Amino acid sequence: MLAPLKDRNLIERESSTDSAETPTLADLQAENMALRLALRQARRSQRRSATLTARQIVTLNNEMSRLQQLNLSLQQQCEEYASGQAIVSIGQRLMVLEESNEQLLAAAQQVWYLDKSLCAAHHECERLARERDAAICCLRTDLPHRPN
Repeated sequence: MLAPLKDRNLIERESSTDSAETPTLADLQAENMALRLALRQARRSQRRSATLTARQIVTLNNEMSRLQQLNLSLQQQCEEYASGQAIVSIGQRLMVLEESNEQLLAAAQQVWYLDKSLCAAHHECERLARERDAAICCLRTDLPHRPN
């Protein structure tokens, strides 16, 4: 791979060591500073990349753990369905609900009979009250009026 154009001068300088060009101290210091800066930036970039990669690894590990747990749960559910345990469980629940329904129907029928008896008793009370009032009225009209 070819070096970028700004660094190609370094390559050419190394190959032409026999030329009369000798870098000055200032050039070497500037080059050293540039290389240090480039190294610092490369290290910073690598740290940033390593941090992002570590975060991605943690995220993917968490997702993998969640999916493994879900897979285990679904496998247990499939095994339960395959064994027929789910059908047995539903049948048992249905029997309990049927018994509760029968009890509820019996209680509703008892309430209906009690309501019917209560209405009949209420009508009988009203009839007796009317007869009583009529008897009192007859007694008042049959008795002569006595002064006190």
